[in-house]
Amino acid sequence: SCKDYFRRSINSIQQDIAPEINNKATLYFDGHCIMCNRSMKFLINRDKKEVFKIGFISNQSQFKSMNSIVLKYNEKTYTKSTAIIKSLILLGGGYKAASILLVIPKFIRNGIYTVIAKNRYKWFGKLDTCPTLPRDWVKRLVKTEET
Repeated sequence: SCKDYFRRSINSIQQDIAPEINNKATLYFDGHCIMCNRSMKFLINRDKKEVFKIGFISNQSQFKSMNSIVLKYNEKTYTKSTAIIKSLILLGGGYKAASILLVIPKFIRNGIYTVIAKNRYKWFGKLDTCPTLPRDWVKRLVKTEET
């Protein structure tokens, strides 16, 4: 049936992109972007297993030219929409349902991502300096070129 096909497809996607959590994931984001900071707050507040470390793109020379969130996980680098979807999947629980978004062709997902990324300061605002992180986030912070 369609329901079984969908369930098998989702399970297959999850196995391919979200193996058992055996490594820490590191998310690099634009610390000056208000939307990006809110997105990190959303993820970190729900990351009960402390899967994620966080870092600022501005502190990572290999990512500075990217206009994207970056997820490093299991020695792979994910960017744009795939980084967001993968991050939600790594949260576990009901957030794994985000894997269904991977059926949308990447060029469409990343096209939408790029429009939002290019307009993020205009639509959501920009901080003059990176924010002071909540105390419980500091232990997750990647301060240098750590990968």
